[in-house]
Amino acid sequence: MTYRQIFDEAIGDAPPTAVDVDALVAREGRRRRRRVGAYTSAAAVLALALGVGVVVQPGASGGPAPAHSAASATARTEPERLQAAILAAFNREAPDLRWVQGASTGDRETWEGPVTDEPPWSVKPFQWESKTGWFAVGVAARGEVRSYLTIDVGRMRPGHTAPGECTPSQVKCRSFTGPAGELVVANDAEGRHLAGTVTERTVLRTVTVERADGTHVTVQTHSATERHLMTVEEMAAVALDPEIRLG
Repeated sequence: MTYRQIFDEAIGDAPPTAVDVDALVAREGRRRRRRVGAYTSAAAVLALALGVGVVVQPGASGGPAPAHSAASATARTEPERLQAAILAAFNREAPDLRWVQGASTGDRETWEGPVTDEPPWSVKPFQWESKTGWFAVGVAARGEVRSYLTIDVGRMRPGHTAPGECTPSQVKCRSFTGPAGELVVANDAEGRHLAGTVTERTVLRTVTVERADGTHVTVQTHSATERHLMTVEEMAAVALDPEIRLG
């Protein structure tokens, strides 16, 4: 059975979940002032909205700073390997995907800039309250659709468990099994973005793969319009790529 057959069989239509993205951003801004350094970007807000975790700076209360040792020499090659694997997966599943030059993930007015074939981002280490691993983020374009796009690969910290299958609060969510027995969870949510005096509808899509070895790969898009950047099938195929793994 192909990926598409698996997805077509498993995924159906359901009404989206309403998420007030601007309210979440404002609320997290107030929390940021109370806990300096606890959050690094709007990606943390979206992660909270979808039950993923909290991003913390290395050395902050969420976890220890990365160790500088002889092993670091090997670790320095890991971002390059992962970047190549991630780009190969995106190019395979969405060959018309492009990247917006000079775009800021937090400023949508910059999302309409010129596009390039090469992403203006690199793979970085992250430490969340519940998970550690590698993370990449950028603004992507596909036709007229512009979207904040993230991908991460990592493992849960001791004492923390993955979100697992869909919950009753996730109205448009499907969980199913991948070709090698992976748990795949695809969740859509609807948001609202205030542009001046006009409230615009936006959509979020998150696909997470949990592998047998405990590795989790998550691909998330947050479009500036009501159209998704990628299909669930495409995002899941990226997350299922065996080359996107921890070294």
